Amino acid sequence: MFTLTKRADYGLSMLSVLALRGRKGRVNLKELEDLGMPRAFMSKIGASLVEAGILNSREGRGGGYGLNYEPKEIQVKEALEAIEGEVEPVTCEGCPVGCKCSQLSFMDKLTGDINKLLEKYTLEDLAK
Repeated sequence: MFTLTKRADYGLSMLSVLALRGRKGRVNLKELEDLGMPRAFMSKIGASLVEAGILNSREGRGGGYGLNYEPKEIQVKEALEAIEGEVEPVTCEGCPVGCKCSQLSFMDKLTGDINKLLEKYTLEDLAK
C-alpha cells in the first residue's frame, strides 16, 4: 500500500492552508499547532519549504510562512520533493534481491507514472 509519511501529510496540510489564503496570506506555527500539527515538526517542514524557495518566512507580528508563488504555479510533486526528497514509492533499498528482480522495470514505470501525475496537480488543486 502506498501511503504518505507524516512529514508529507503535515507539509501538504500546511500548504493547503496557505493555498486557501493565496500568495499574500500567511500562517504561523501557533495556527498550525491549533490545527493539531506539532510546532517543532512544522518548523522543520517549513524550513525545508523555505530552502526550496516555495515559502518565505518572517518573524514577529504578522509573521509566519507565506507562498512565494500563486498556488496554481506550485506543483504537488515539487512540494513533496521539498518536504521528503525524491518521490519514489518503491526502492530496492533493503530488499534481499536488490535491483536484480523481475519487478524492477515495472516499479520504475510505476514511479514515472506517479511522478507525471503529481506534476499535473498544483497547490490550488490540493486546496479545493
